[in-house]
Amino acid sequence: MRIEIHYLPNIEYVSLLLRQEDIQFEVHENFPKQTFRNRAHILGANGVQTLIVPIQHAPQGKQLTKEVRIDYAQNWVKVHQGAIQAAYGKAPYFEHFEPFIRAIFAKKINFLVDLNIEFLELYARVLGKKWNYSLTESFQIEENDVFWNYIQAKQDWKNRSVYKELAYTQCFGEKFQANLSLLDLLMNQGRDANLFLG
Repeated sequence: MRIEIHYLPNIEYVSLLLRQEDIQFEVHENFPKQTFRNRAHILGANGVQTLIVPIQHAPQGKQLTKEVRIDYAQNWVKVHQGAIQAAYGKAPYFEHFEPFIRAIFAKKINFLVDLNIEFLELYARVLGKKWNYSLTESFQIEENDVFWNYIQAKQDWKNRSVYKELAYTQCFGEKFQANLSLLDLLMNQGRDANLFLG
């Protein structure tokens, strides 16, 4: 399966990856704006919050996903760590997972793809899984690559058939907020997260 690589991926995306034997992350595409490649949703006291990793824009305009550098001139790491702390500081598994998240942020990784891979590998370790993945060597989408650009930030996940909503206890809100970053599920359910990933 060929698919783009997401930042702090949501439950739908991780559920899809878990069903695949071989995964190819598309990194030779032209980097599109306003996608999950550099954004994620978490649940805070004021509702769903979007975390965006700022990128350095190429002078010529377009750049390949594999070439996208993270913009550390903006204080986004502090913002993301603070948002995660505020959202999940009282969650049952926060103290277990937060040091791993902090360690990834502390690396100040240059490329967005590398940051996203670090978080995917963390997810795999926590879930007791192993991804069999590779990065593409060229851009060549085929008809059977139905999952490339399938999970889009501006589309309602309910219109897709990948993820079936299973409610779990969350730190905030009276109404369950589905399909957030897997961080939400991990912070609240720990290793039992596997039970919700169908």
